[in-house]
Amino acid sequence: MNKSIESMWKEGFINEPNLSVPKVNALYNRKSQNIVDKLQSMFALNIKALIIGCIIMMIMMSLIGAPFLGLYICCLLIPLVIIAKKELTKSTALSKGQSSYDYLVNFDHWLKSSISTYAVYYRFFYPLLFIGMVTQALVSKAGGQVIAFILKLFPTDIVLLGVPYYLIVILTILFLVIIKYSDALYRLDLNIVYGHQFKKLDELLADMKTLRG
Repeated sequence: MNKSIESMWKEGFINEPNLSVPKVNALYNRKSQNIVDKLQSMFALNIKALIIGCIIMMIMMSLIGAPFLGLYICCLLIPLVIIAKKELTKSTALSKGQSSYDYLVNFDHWLKSSISTYAVYYRFFYPLLFIGMVTQALVSKAGGQVIAFILKLFPTDIVLLGVPYYLIVILTILFLVIIKYSDALYRLDLNIVYGHQFKKLDELLADMKTLRG
């Protein structure tokens, strides 16, 4: 064969009478807008979920006798709401007067910058959340009973504020692990919720870049 399969396919693609540049551009314009609209809708829904979550958290924690923990978690979530609103405003402020490819590239740049902004806060969020939950557990009546049971199983004279030293060591190690892997935890959470849409965005950008090339 004088022509490779790849060259034949490309020639056929280019010479296809029913396929025109305006049609291809229109197709990718629609795909670009759809993926952006989908992500922005998901971000807006996430903001509402955080606000509703704060309210539910306060009610549930109050009912189980831990109102201060509920208030503490809400205080940790409020900055996330503020960050989310600011970041969403930035995304909607991107100029749509440019080409669909340029707009998508700028949206992708904003998305990566936004993820980095969230990652910085989550480095504090997860460790602080761990401290709050551990503190509540230790000072609660149920926590006191658990500690008393542990001391019966593993008695020791080295106790700090009613907590055996080995439990403090374990909690400290867990705290350090959370600090080290807080960014990974955030990325995992992000991928679970938005991973599919991010993949579609990357694929669309790659397709458009190939066509432009």
